[in-house]
Amino acid sequence: MGCPWPAGEEQVLSDSVQPMALALQIPFRRKLSLVGSYAKDRLMRQVHAVAFITGYLALFQLFVLKAPILEFAQIALGILAVVVGLAFFMEGLFLAIMPLGERCGLRLPARVGLGLLVVFAAVLGITATYAEPAIGFLKAQGSATLPWRAPLLYYLLNDGAPLTVGAVAAGVGIAVVLGLFRSLRAWSLKPFLFTAIPLLLAASWGASRDPRTAAIIGLAWDSGGVTTGPVTVPLVIALGIGVSRIAGRGDEPSGGLGVVTFASVLPVLLVLLLGFALAPRFPMPGEAADFFAPARHAQSLQVAGSEAAFRKLASEALTPDQFSKRFGPASEESAPVKPGPRRFFPRSEIRTHVGSAVKAILPLAAVLLFALLAVVRERLPHADEVALGLAFSLAGMLLFSYGMDRGLSSLGNQAGRALPRAWEATERPDKAVVYRGIDDTLLVRAARPDGSVAEYLPLADKNGPEFVPFVRDRYDAAKAEYRWIPEEGPVAGDEAFWGYALVLVFVFVMGVGATVAEPSLNALGVTLEELTTGTYKRSFLILTVAIGVGTGMAVGFGRILFAWPIVPLLAGSYLLALALTVFSTEEFSAIAWDCAGVTTGPITVPLVIAAGLGIGQRAGVAEAFGVVTMASVFPIIAVLLSGFLLAARRDTLDWQEQPPDDAPAADRRTSP
Repeated sequence: MGCPWPAGEEQVLSDSVQPMALALQIPFRRKLSLVGSYAKDRLMRQVHAVAFITGYLALFQLFVLKAPILEFAQIALGILAVVVGLAFFMEGLFLAIMPLGERCGLRLPARVGLGLLVVFAAVLGITATYAEPAIGFLKAQGSATLPWRAPLLYYLLNDGAPLTVGAVAAGVGIAVVLGLFRSLRAWSLKPFLFTAIPLLLAASWGASRDPRTAAIIGLAWDSGGVTTGPVTVPLVIALGIGVSRIAGRGDEPSGGLGVVTFASVLPVLLVLLLGFALAPRFPMPGEAADFFAPARHAQSLQVAGSEAAFRKLASEALTPDQFSKRFGPASEESAPVKPGPRRFFPRSEIRTHVGSAVKAILPLAAVLLFALLAVVRERLPHADEVALGLAFSLAGMLLFSYGMDRGLSSLGNQAGRALPRAWEATERPDKAVVYRGIDDTLLVRAARPDGSVAEYLPLADKNGPEFVPFVRDRYDAAKAEYRWIPEEGPVAGDEAFWGYALVLVFVFVMGVGATVAEPSLNALGVTLEELTTGTYKRSFLILTVAIGVGTGMAVGFGRILFAWPIVPLLAGSYLLALALTVFSTEEFSAIAWDCAGVTTGPITVPLVIAAGLGIGQRAGVAEAFGVVTMASVFPIIAVLLSGFLLAARRDTLDWQEQPPDDAPAADRRTSP
């Protein structure tokens, strides 16, 4: 990320070439052609990043699960907004945010004392977190959680979302400070890992003992993967490289490594601590009837956030009779409202997205500009490009958040809800048929083993009458009409095992394909190839990490499907990673642990979380977070294992090339 010459020399070089600059006269049509070609290239990069995972989800849902894609026009518009928004956002980063960050990272360590540098590092980490695209998406998933099943989790994702994001940002701020000292004092990463990971596992075990905090464990661990995105990672690495150069280690390619690991770990601890602090104020998980009972109104109102939000939840969870008994006769304002079709550009949502974009980009830009202009006291280079870049970043964040809300979030959630079709029979409301002239005399009643009575309605078929279950809620006695909704059998057959296997294979392929498209992984592969002098190839790292992500996602979805407890999975996987770290070199360990952060990009994280929450809702799981965590830790294990395999293979080849013991001493080779 840093410049190829020492700090301070690039300005001299820039000034020396300015007198030789020539004013080139380019025709207007040629300018348009050049700009169009450049814009097309940037758009195609984002299309490449989005196309596989979105196309894969949509095609799997349509042709394998045979489930229709609802609100297709909304989703298509949303995906288009994501592509254009990412293109603008990344271009804004390269024009404004990244040059300012690199310049501050190179200049600031040489101009200010350690105390001021620590303050800048902390503020940089905090503001960069708010600018991460996936952070906004994480807050938007609160509606997928049932407040009575996980009250504390619901609060942290809705009314308490600012507290959650604040805890995550504080964790990243502390992480950047630790990364600064690591670069300055050449601290080893291993002692931090052997201290922090067991501490987090112990805190997670403690959280699992309380039903209120048990539901937030997956959210806490997923927050570590959400924070290490396209904004935070390059900025903190640039700062680490600048500090390494001041410390006299500027030629080391590992100068900025390890900070991503800190930023992946510390937010987990801060979110867990926040949960411990808030838990006593919230009710225990239970059923909807208990949540809306008058005796628990005060606690439930705190979960909802306001009386209006509380009534809205009640209108969605309770039947009209239950609602009227609890709140009295429903007025026009409080009556349950059925959601209608969403408008393409509702003003309230647009205002919300605009406000979020401004709050995300401007504070980070203000911190960098203040450090450069007021602290370093250096003029702003290419002010017009910086202004254009900030405008691009704002427009890109606006379009990206709108597209995530309208497109990818809906697609991922629908795909997750459709996955149970692989192993269970599914109703098809789109094929419903209304039969008229139906009355009770047509029904056939049959006894169940438990003594209850089942009702069936005979429907005419070409092969004779077909008896279908009679559901009273679908019968309109006044009109003598019955709405019959047919069922389709499981996609993978009657054996549930094959349905689960189909879903896990689907998730594995999705993880591999999404990881291969991550651009930051390619940059990490270049660094590893330099560290190992070409022994560990970049392509091999990408393949290894992709397999690790796919495996981790399969394990994460398996946890949701089979209701596996998350703490044993976390303990087993992270303790294995720590055991492998003991026998790995410092640089290789830093690379492997940094892989946990670079694999969770702005497209992968939202889709994975949305799909996980979707299948969790169908499976009746109180919380469905944790997939991102599993997709982060398994690449660490995969990379560390691959290092041992490569070392063993190299030693074997060296041993085979050794001459026999009786060969002349001059012909003998020594193993490196």
